[in-house]
Amino acid sequence: MDKIRALRYFLKVAETSSFTVTAKVYSVPASSVSRRIRDLEDELKVELFHRSTRVVKLSAMGELYYEQVKNILSLLDDADNFVSQKTDTPSGRLKISVMPGYSTLVLNPVLKQFKKVYPEIVLDIDQTNQFADITQSEVDIAIRATSANCLPDRVVARKISENIFTLVASPEYLERCGTPKTSQELKEHQTILYRGANGILNWQVQGIDGWSEVKPKPNFISNDGIAIIESAIEGEGIALIPSWAIENELNQGILHRITLVEETVSVARNPESGIYLLYLKPRYKIRKIKTAVDFIVHELTKNGVE
Repeated sequence: MDKIRALRYFLKVAETSSFTVTAKVYSVPASSVSRRIRDLEDELKVELFHRSTRVVKLSAMGELYYEQVKNILSLLDDADNFVSQKTDTPSGRLKISVMPGYSTLVLNPVLKQFKKVYPEIVLDIDQTNQFADITQSEVDIAIRATSANCLPDRVVARKISENIFTLVASPEYLERCGTPKTSQELKEHQTILYRGANGILNWQVQGIDGWSEVKPKPNFISNDGIAIIESAIEGEGIALIPSWAIENELNQGILHRITLVEETVSVARNPESGIYLLYLKPRYKIRKIKTAVDFIVHELTKNGVE
């Protein structure tokens, strides 16, 4: 039995709960995946999965085995990548997971420059709002809005920008409907809301008495950050948007900033949130990853904070 291959199949089935999906990932028949995992179970003399016609899930022993094996294979992959670097020129496939809005508005221009300098690196960009756990996936670099103190120990977090949210509206909307001065007045305005993975994000207000939630009247709801910006520009209501996404619109007067009296509005009660570039510390030794990390951090922090 090719145990390394069997372990890779085991990890992928554990992560996808599917022999079929795993077979597609590795371009082999599902029967091959099933047979190798069965051989692995026979060797270990334990059942790693509970199987039924509708679901495949890890057994209790399978969960314990998964936690051990994923780290071992990750270290093996890192070692293989490190010693296989044959030249001083960074090369190979680099997978980056990034929020769609940040990718479109901020990261993509940087990556275009990166490709000009390092053409032998193949960029594999996954635009998703799902938080990619790089300790358990094939992602080399993740860019996320998060807090550095809530990440696993092995993950290095490099801050590339603040993640401050700004209340904005178009000049036309403010002329037509007026400018709110307090959160109570804000409740009476038409608003543009973001829908995250767990539902609509209501706005959080911090005043002199602490935090409270505002549930404004929505005029437009979307999980597309670009669509929210466009809706605000078209005068459909007041929006709460990350400042990094609308710098040009604010500078050009296309959108106007709204400041409440003695109150601050955000999408979460977490003042330490920022935009972070994430990677696993051991993988920084791999040339393509180190090169990309250093390049992206330099370009995105040269006019800001790191």
